[in-house]
Amino acid sequence: MKLAASAFTLFTVMVPVSLLPAAAHAEVTATQTVMKEVVENDASGKQVITRVKAEKVTPGEEVIYRLDYSNSGPDAAENVKLVMPVPDVIDYIEGSITGSEIAAAFSADGGATFVARGRLLVDENGEQRPAKSADITHIQWVIPSLEVGKSGSVSYRGILK
Repeated sequence: MKLAASAFTLFTVMVPVSLLPAAAHAEVTATQTVMKEVVENDASGKQVITRVKAEKVTPGEEVIYRLDYSNSGPDAAENVKLVMPVPDVIDYIEGSITGSEIAAAFSADGGATFVARGRLLVDENGEQRPAKSADITHIQWVIPSLEVGKSGSVSYRGILK
């Protein structure tokens, strides 16, 4: 039996950034972009991988969720929490997060709690078990201090179900 693949449309969204009130004048912004990698051959025949906005994605395709952040305010921002949801239609790819210099934590309960990946548990039939990739609902990065004028990005990869 052959299944028809349907296409999904993904787009850029503004993501709320949680700031603890350590710096009253910090102005941290974050923008989430969903991308995919396209392989093309250059003039010499060499394969070149470029990232493009994932406007249309088919099941089984890999996508990259990237969050670009910056502090344009007059003060440093302390304990900046960047949280990205993992949509229900996406399976998180283990070990794919970037921003390794920033502490990352994972949630399997809709973002209510966050723990290290190896400690993430879910309840199943009254028993706790280690969370699978498909159980992850959110990823959180905590930046201890984001200085004025500094910027960066974090990301994760997933597969469209």
